[in-house]
Amino acid sequence: MDDSSEYIATRRAMDIVGISSDEQDAIFRVVAAILHLGNVEFSEGSEADSSVPKDDKSQFHLRTAAELFMCDEKSLEESLCKRVMVTRGESIVRNLDSRAAALSRDALARMVYSRLFDWLVNKINTTIGQDPTSKLLIGVLDIYGFESFKTNSFEQFCINLTNEKLQQHFNQHVFKMEQEEYTKEEIDWSYIQFVDNQEILDLIEKKPGGIIALLDETCMLRNSNHETFAEKLYQKFKDNPHFSRPKFSRSDFTIHHYAGNLHTKRIYS
Repeated sequence: MDDSSEYIATRRAMDIVGISSDEQDAIFRVVAAILHLGNVEFSEGSEADSSVPKDDKSQFHLRTAAELFMCDEKSLEESLCKRVMVTRGESIVRNLDSRAAALSRDALARMVYSRLFDWLVNKINTTIGQDPTSKLLIGVLDIYGFESFKTNSFEQFCINLTNEKLQQHFNQHVFKMEQEEYTKEEIDWSYIQFVDNQEILDLIEKKPGGIIALLDETCMLRNSNHETFAEKLYQKFKDNPHFSRPKFSRSDFTIHHYAGNLHTKRIYS
């Protein structure tokens, strides 16, 4: 890939959809800040359960990220290394250890990237949007497909969950509702067999007790890791036909999707 030509093509595309030069500079500034933020590492501080930027290199990336975010460097550092809890109108500041500070860093990066992505979508939709008075619409849906690689992490887990939900939506509207309508209208037809994947969706996202709910619960516990999370899954879903534990593994698991099996590795990290 030629990064320089890709960059020029991206800037040209932004021009076409009406993103101004100042807005483009801001977009790249935010992306660069996220990248610098990802290079900040933490080590133990002088106080108990506290953290500080690991070394001069991490301090440089933190300073650069703050400049790009156009915020105060010390305030950014404190937001990553400390947590503010508000109880009954009182603010309590507590230190975060190096592991918790790294999680705080990652959460900030994800949030900023998500906000930037949403802004871009809204900006493009506004530029190329249809006539608000129009009653006709042509839509293009680019759906996710089932993904399974040699190593599948949280990203593939989420992509395949989306694929399952789209498949369920398709089943509901194309098969279930249409067949109910045929029965209601007393139309002679042959029943179409299809796979109902609601059980897989329940396995992943049912509250409480689904994989995502257990992941949220595990993330709230201070000393948890990918192995303790996996052990919860092994105990909870040992009799679930859509879930299995690979042999000789202490953290991996497999979900048996309608389109294939997804061997997942470390969605908690």
